[in-house]
Amino acid sequence: MMNQKNDSIESLATASLMTVASELFSNHHIITLPKGAKYTFQTIIMTLLHAATSVNNSLESASNDLKLKSFLTKIPSADTIFNYINCNNVEYVLSSFRAMNRDIFKSMNIKGKVHDIAIDFHNIPFYGDENTPLISGIKPKNGSAWGYSYCTLDIIGDVKLTLDVIAINGFNKNYFDLITFLFERLEKMQIKVGTVYLDKEFCNDDTISALTKLNINFVIAAKRNPKIMGILDNFKKENGLHQLFLNIISIKMEHISISLQHMMKKKDTSYLPQTRM
Repeated sequence: MMNQKNDSIESLATASLMTVASELFSNHHIITLPKGAKYTFQTIIMTLLHAATSVNNSLESASNDLKLKSFLTKIPSADTIFNYINCNNVEYVLSSFRAMNRDIFKSMNIKGKVHDIAIDFHNIPFYGDENTPLISGIKPKNGSAWGYSYCTLDIIGDVKLTLDVIAINGFNKNYFDLITFLFERLEKMQIKVGTVYLDKEFCNDDTISALTKLNINFVIAAKRNPKIMGILDNFKKENGLHQLFLNIISIKMEHISISLQHMMKKKDTSYLPQTRM
């Protein structure tokens, strides 16, 4: 009986979330359907939300699942939904997303509170004209070496929320400028940062320098190799725990995560050049 009750509560919470999300999507017109679209806006949103809130790990799986459950409503395929979305301008979608987030921020009361933040890159393959705006070279994926590159800012922990999505092609992977820009965005959103978590792609001099200049606690994944282990040893020998708290929080396969937390604000940071990768 307890499991049934928990399942009911979870279903109710999901239904409530979908109602609120559907209303936000409708109010802000997150996407505009092309002329002659065979499916309604609400059906498209329902499928997208089902993919986001169910155990399905893809839009295709969500579409197929709804087709089995829905007898009265025609459910679009994943390809159809992607085609509808692709008819929209990227900046328009991002602008609508940010407007929605402003409403969410107000209801969740997250401004002014300290949150842990995750920063990550996302590449979406593109198969059209490589001269299309916002398209740049990416690591080859699914048969394409061109695509859109985005960076996401996410609150992690008890509250999970994507704060912003930024097209990063203009930065051309200038990590110092990118990190500085991202924290300017967070400041404008009145988000206070506890610790920021970054993937191994951010493990470079420019990222570390920018975060250190901003006096931000950070955790960056790094590939386990002699150079990284040497850096850890040097930090331990030359700085000790008085200036820097060093903690290898996980060793898994070939990767390690390094946590660098400044314990004393006025201590010398001359050790930074030693962090060159």
